[in-house]
Amino acid sequence: MPNPKPRYLTHNGLTLSLQEWARKVGISPETIRSRLDHQGYDVARALTTPVANKFAKRGSPPVPPPRPCPKMLKHTKSGQACARWKTGKKDNIRYFGPWGSKEAAGAYRAFQAEWVGAGSHLVNPSGGCMVGDLVAEYMGHVGRYYVKDGKPTSEQHSQRAAMRVLAALYKLLPVTEFKPRQLKACQQAMIEKGWARDTINRNVWRIRRCFSWGVAEELVPASIADALDHVPHLQAGRTTAPDPDPVMSVPASRVVAVLPHLDPNPERAAVLAAMIQFHELSGCRPGELCAMTADAIDTSETEWAYRVRDKNTHRQRKRKPLTRWFGPQSQEVLRPFLSNPGPGGRIWCFPPRYPNSEKSRRVPVSSARYSELIREACRAAGIEPWTPHQLRHNRATNVQRIYESDEAAAAAIGDTVEVTRAVYADPSEAVARRIARATG
Repeated sequence: MPNPKPRYLTHNGLTLSLQEWARKVGISPETIRSRLDHQGYDVARALTTPVANKFAKRGSPPVPPPRPCPKMLKHTKSGQACARWKTGKKDNIRYFGPWGSKEAAGAYRAFQAEWVGAGSHLVNPSGGCMVGDLVAEYMGHVGRYYVKDGKPTSEQHSQRAAMRVLAALYKLLPVTEFKPRQLKACQQAMIEKGWARDTINRNVWRIRRCFSWGVAEELVPASIADALDHVPHLQAGRTTAPDPDPVMSVPASRVVAVLPHLDPNPERAAVLAAMIQFHELSGCRPGELCAMTADAIDTSETEWAYRVRDKNTHRQRKRKPLTRWFGPQSQEVLRPFLSNPGPGGRIWCFPPRYPNSEKSRRVPVSSARYSELIREACRAAGIEPWTPHQLRHNRATNVQRIYESDEAAAAAIGDTVEVTRAVYADPSEAVARRIARATG
């Protein structure tokens, strides 16, 4: 229900309504209101902080619903039954046989089944398909496939970036003329954009995936997709594409440095400080931390168990349930928050902005907001920014140092030994130095 009276805000000696400030600064009124009521911003910060790029409205329209199957028409010149439709800007036609015959009726029923199965992107077999048409149809598939809990996943943005390069270079090229040379040109275009080597390799894979999908939908000859598989990935040290520095654990001094700068509100700062301390002790992923609910934690044993729910339903059938175990130190941090969970049973929630208001409510801390607040605290403390995910590296590294075992570190963070050794645990020289001292 809208507010009965406009809300006025004063900034830099100017007093305007919230709606007028929204038009003046180019920030939506909902964002300004949320910043003031729920996120603890003061008026100056709410009106001057730019909206994060990841939350900006995208220019691409939503994926339209599937088109209805074209009707069967009578072709005047030939007297045959047919159907006409467009794919992009190309006209397509399919003939079914003499008008009014059983042959035409059966062929049209088969065409209807093809149309439903192919998602309304059938093309005329003799008409060919342009790369731009293939990209448009593939992105429709991406919009339907890469969805989690009814929301688009980050893979949609990655697919869009790869397809943007492909369409910019070869939108008007027939798919039958797209060869390994053209895929290498896309690869080179990504290098010139300054993208990292791993990012380029993943995006080249996405372009291959687009053409492989086109084979299954009879938009691309199989020989084209097979030929693209022979384009090699960029190798480290053999390309000008940069390799980012490996992610390491966060030094304890940098973790301590952000604590006084987490939030001006002491209650909100206390929640964030507890999250950081618990995160480093548990070694869970930021998404798992922020999604924790009180009912998912079993406190009946000496070590508390947290049953992690994998939102990827297609992986739930393949993976064993993941359980995080919390010892005495983690329990001490977590216990005060279990007695008063927030909306949906969420553990980590900010207190309401206005406790005495009828509309006051606690706000669950999302993983994106968690990362943003730590980044802002690093900036306020004047130190190099670090991310919450690096606290997972801290946990793996600490356990590996104590037990001198990659298996122990992998068990502590709930990942494979290979990934833990290659990604999470910092390199250790302790064992090598002790061997050298004793035998060298």
